[in-house]
Amino acid sequence: MLARSSRNCGRIVFKRFQHAAAAAEPAAAKPAFNNKYNFNINPPPVHEYWNYRNASVLLAVIPVYLAVGYVAKYLGSNLEGYEGLIEFAESDKVKDIQFGQPQQFKPTK
Repeated sequence: MLARSSRNCGRIVFKRFQHAAAAAEPAAAKPAFNNKYNFNINPPPVHEYWNYRNASVLLAVIPVYLAVGYVAKYLGSNLEGYEGLIEFAESDKVKDIQFGQPQQFKPTK
């Protein structure tokens, strides 16, 4: 019984190798790549994309970013933030709001 299982195992291994060898043969028969849309088949290495022009554009954007932040800070300095909300919440205006009461209906003319 052991001999029969070893023969079957050998047959399976042989078929597996035969299948792998048969699959490798048609790979050479594939048609050549047709560069129909003119793709760049030999692109430059990645480090060549990062050049002086890209670095200068990045460095030119930094002052613009800081200027926009400064202008936004200047425009927002006169507006009320959380302090204004807290002041409104502590004012008497909040005490006039009736919670749990039906709202008064005001018909429009």
